[in-house]
Formats: sequence, structure tokens, C-alpha cells
Amino acid sequence: MLSEAIKALFGRPNPRDFAHSPASIIRVMARPLRPLHTSALLHPPEHRLVPSRWSSSWTALAIAAMTAGYGLLFGWLSLEAYWGYQMHALDMGNMGQAAWNTVHGHPFFFTNMRLHYAIEAWNTTTRLSFHVEPLFPFISLVYLVRPSPESLLVLQTMAIASGAPAVYWLARDQLESRILALLFAVVYLCFPALQAMNLYEFHAVALATPLLLYAFLFALRHQYAPFVLCSLAAVGTKEEIGLVVALFGLYVAVINGDRKVGLGLAAFSGAWSLFAVLVIEHHYRQPGTLTYVRFRYGYAGHGLGAILRTAVFHPSVIAGKVLIWTKVRYLVRLLAPAGFLALLNPLTLLLGLPTLALNLLSQEPHMYSALGDNSAELIAVVMISAILGAKRLLRVLQFWFSRGRAIALLGLYVVLAVLWTQRSLGFLPGAANWQVASIGPHQRLADRFLRMVPATVPVSTQDQLDPHLSSRHYLYLLEDTGRIPPLASANYILLDASAPTYPLPSYQLHDRAVSFLRQPGWGVAAASDGLILLEYGAPAKTIPGSFYSFMNAGSTSGDHPLHGAFGHLKLLGYSVDHTDLANQYPANLDYRIFVQPTRPVRHNLQPVLFARMGGHVIQCNAQPLGLAWLPTTRWRPGYRYVIRMSPMQIDWQTFGTAQVYAGFRPAPTDPYRFSCDQMWKKHGPLWHVGSVTIGF
Repeated sequence: MLSEAIKALFGRPNPRDFAHSPASIIRVMARPLRPLHTSALLHPPEHRLVPSRWSSSWTALAIAAMTAGYGLLFGWLSLEAYWGYQMHALDMGNMGQAAWNTVHGHPFFFTNMRLHYAIEAWNTTTRLSFHVEPLFPFISLVYLVRPSPESLLVLQTMAIASGAPAVYWLARDQLESRILALLFAVVYLCFPALQAMNLYEFHAVALATPLLLYAFLFALRHQYAPFVLCSLAAVGTKEEIGLVVALFGLYVAVINGDRKVGLGLAAFSGAWSLFAVLVIEHHYRQPGTLTYVRFRYGYAGHGLGAILRTAVFHPSVIAGKVLIWTKVRYLVRLLAPAGFLALLNPLTLLLGLPTLALNLLSQEPHMYSALGDNSAELIAVVMISAILGAKRLLRVLQFWFSRGRAIALLGLYVVLAVLWTQRSLGFLPGAANWQVASIGPHQRLADRFLRMVPATVPVSTQDQLDPHLSSRHYLYLLEDTGRIPPLASANYILLDASAPTYPLPSYQLHDRAVSFLRQPGWGVAAASDGLILLEYGAPAKTIPGSFYSFMNAGSTSGDHPLHGAFGHLKLLGYSVDHTDLANQYPANLDYRIFVQPTRPVRHNLQPVLFARMGGHVIQCNAQPLGLAWLPTTRWRPGYRYVIRMSPMQIDWQTFGTAQVYAGFRPAPTDPYRFSCDQMWKKHGPLWHVGSVTIGF
């Protein structure tokens, strides 16, 4: 469609340029831009699809099957993660609660971030204090069908999968090959960052990826009504998307020559992003809380003005955060899935510059991990640029080979890029990050406990239980019960001592729960296998013995044997799982230590984990889960016990292999009073329990 336009912009290669050396390809690809010929842009020749042995109906069936297959697989994986209690209060819990409240007349309202947590925009009851997502009320309509986070997960997967046809049509129009178009649809569906975003709970910005793909497709076809509609919908998914859409508008104004549409969209979108950040978020954010600017860019100063002054007068401060190998790795992980073809069309690659700058300048690792939701718009930009870059490369290859062979070579290269990146970074079966959440007796028991909590009543809970209780007006994370500051008081508290306890460490969660039991009126409604439901009005004050079964190892001793003892504790073995693969690199380490007391233990002991690299302790973990409920002084000699540690996140800013060691130490009154280095200096016997390689 735009072959004449590209010739006008980049010039037509001369076959004589290739007469002597393959290196001449660089000279042709880097040839300076020629003056813009608007006639070629405004009056493109009729589209001609090169005949293919693949019929139109066959390719339509193939793209439909690929899209449906992706949707079924990743929809199932997302739901399994939800059913397996692998999702978190932040963000699945507050997304679900905000959606429920929105369809019940309270837009954007949620209540699980009211207390002073170590995150940005805490002490809030509205998503508008940290994200502006005007599309969210429309997204929330799925709660009219099924009022559950499952609806959001299915919607997100369907939306992401729908981007594959847009990629196919865009590639077919530009490359005039249905085979290559199908391969680029495969690239999209196998894009590791896309798959990670799909599996990372629910985020409205995930919808920006397909919306931007369709917007660009319509822009190239000069279909401006759907172009503007898709662009505005994308703007509604998150506050900074307007900056990217503004560049889409400039592209239409300059390249397509449609200034009225392009400049109008650019002005509105850019102004909206600034208004969302500087006015809306500022209005709803509570005084004294951290802003995103300070949380992510505080190293350069407090406030936009201070950051700009640092960039001008102290550029080395900025360079020290940007020019690091982890951010080079981020770029590689964005560009490699499409074989770095996006680099051959830098003009469209610049469309993602606002988001790329925000991510590269940030000191928050999640923003430049190529996982999670922070690269949603960049995935679309890379796919667009890769297709247009492939068009330029195909044009060059045809000076050396026939069109059929050029298509075959390009297709083979794309396939190899997909296979390599999927094997090392992807989430498909057999790939590095393939994982299906485990759903066993404990998860089924948790389901039964959830059904004990009356629908819609206020309830206080913990991290991974929170999303399953989110379809109600008031939901809190303990120690918040809605009493201070006053809101609607929760008379139900549901906890799982065997699971991660964010935002409180496990021992503090235990202390808060016990303090409620000691208050008049509170009692135990039910307790089993680490799950405990406290209810105001329940008569029982004692915790039944069945509650402590979560620490009973039975006859098992872990996947890996250990030998030795600490005091009267005999070490039997350990197991380790990898969790949060879609948002953590390297994945969090979920350790279980199996021990057996040979005699009564007179002092409370606990495990501690150390990760060492290059002679330094880079991480430690002194947070056992549930041990405060059943300390070692209450253990029975001869019985086997299992201690689960809170998930351990390895510092991935350092390149190399970290060795992980486990030891025991007396349980301090406050596990946070010692630093990693202090605990290391006082460690006793250590056992090697694995390693973690942090690579490129």
C-alpha cells in the first residue's frame, strides 16, 4: 500500500550498490532520507497481494485457530493461577474490588491500601490517586456477567489475543505475503513480554497493546474514524499512554499528511496525559504519600523541576541509572522476539519513546524487567516497527534472491528468533517460564473457608486471599479492619498462616490475630491447616489442633536431602519452587525446610536464608511463615515438621550466580532488627540449598 511512500522517504536501492560487497547493505539501509513527496503518500498505488499457495480462506482459518489457541491456553493459565491462590492483593485484589464497586455506583473505589505501606500512593481509597484509567468503567461491565476477578482475566486474555489478527493484516498489507503475515502473528503471540503481561494478574493497560496495533493499521489504511476510536480507547487504559498516542497523531500528520486528524489527536492525547498526572492524580493523592515521580525517579531530585535541573547540570547522575547492563538487557528482551527487525525502521520505533524513556530512567526494577505490565505499549510499537523493518529487509534481499527465496530466508530468520526467545524467556509448554499453578487439598479447603464469609460484608484478610474476597464494597488487609481510620468495621478476619502474609510479616500477623482473640466478642469460627476465620460473635477462644497441620511434614523430607543438625533439630531436606514468574526476574524462591526434633527444643529457633555472590551477601530471608503460631518449643520429638519461608527475591541488578545457604538461629523478638550482614556475621552451621544464575 505504501511502497511509493517508502521509496519517497528512504529512496529506492540501486542494484549496483550490491555489486561488490555484502557490507554495502549498510550503506543502502542508512541512506539519508529524501525530500517527502506528498503525492506518493496521499495517492498510494492499488494494493497487490503477491500470489501465494496459501488460499485466503486457509490463512483466515489459521489466524483464527492461532488466536483461539492462545486465548484458551493463556486464559486457562491465568484462571489456574487465580484458582491456585497465586494472585495478590496488589493489583488483582484492588482491581477486582474497584470493578465491583464501579458497577455498583462507586467508580474506582477500593479499600485495601488505606494504611501506611512502603509503596507509592498509599492511604487511598481510589485508583485515581495513582492511575487514571477512564476506560475502566467500561471494562468493569464484565462484572454484570460474572462479578468475579475471573471475568477480568478472561477479558484481558481475549483482548490480548485479538491483537494477532491486527498484526496479520498489517504484515499482509506491508509484506504482501500471507505466510510472512502468519509468522508475524506467531511472533506476537509468542512475545515473552506479552505472555508475561497476560499472566500478571489484570491491568487495564494490557488492552493498550491490541488497541495501538489496530490504531496503526487503520492509520496506514487512512481509515481515520476507527483509528481515532482505537487511539482514544488506548489513552483510556493508563495515564501515560496519551504521550504515545500523541506521537501516533504526529505520524499521521507528517507521514500521511492528514494534519487535521493527526494534530488534533496529538494535541488532545498529550494534554490529557499531562492533565491526568498533574491534576487528577494530584487531586486524589493523599498529602504526605509518595508520588510515582518520587518513588521511581527520586534519585534525580524531588519534583519535575529538580529532575530537569539534575539532567542539565548533573547528567552523570542520570547516566549512572540508565547506562547499566540490566537496562541493556531490557532493550534486548524487547527487540529480540522479533529478531531485532524493529531497528530497521527507527521512525516508527520512536513512537514508543515516551514510555521507553520513563522505563529506562526509572530506578524501579519492575519497569525495566520486560515482565509485568510496564511495556504494554512498547510491545505494539516493536511489532509495528518489526513489520516495517522486515519490509525494508525483504526489499534488499530481493536484489540477491528471487522473491520466493527472500521470503523463505526472512521467514526462517523470524522462526529462529521466535524459537530462541520463547525457549529462554517464554511461557509456553517447554519454555523456560512454563508453569501451571498447583491446586490441591489446601486450595480446596481455602475455597470452603471463603464460602463461610457472608457475601458483601466487610472483611479483613491477607495478600493472596484478598482477590477472592474482592467482590464487596469494603475489603481490608490486616492490620486494617476499617476501624482506624474509621470506615465500615470488618467483623470477619480470614487468614492463612501457611501463605505469604503481605503487608505484615508472618509473626506480626500472628500477633494481631491473637490480640483480636483476646478482645471481648471475638472468637474462632473455623480453623484448619493454617486457615483461620475469626468472627466477632463466635464463642470459641481456643485454636483447634487441626489448625497446625500445615506444619506437619508427615513422612516427607523434601526434594533435596540435607544432613546435619542444629541443636536438637535434625535437618532432613528442602524443596524450592519458583513463583511470580510473570513479574519477577529471577523468579521468587519459595523454600520449604524439613526438620525433625530429636529432643525437646528449649529455645525458639528459626531458619534463615542467605544469597551470596562474589563474597558478599546480596539477599537474606529471616521470615518463616507460620512459625510464630507453632514455635519450635512446642514441637514434639520424633515428628517431622516443614517450615515454609516467605518468598525470597534475589537482587537481580548484579550479574552472576548467587549461592543460597540455609541456617538456623535463635528467633529474635523483632526479625527486622538485624541486617543481612549482621546475621551473616553471627551465623552458625550453613547448608547449601541451591543457586540462582542472573544472566543476560
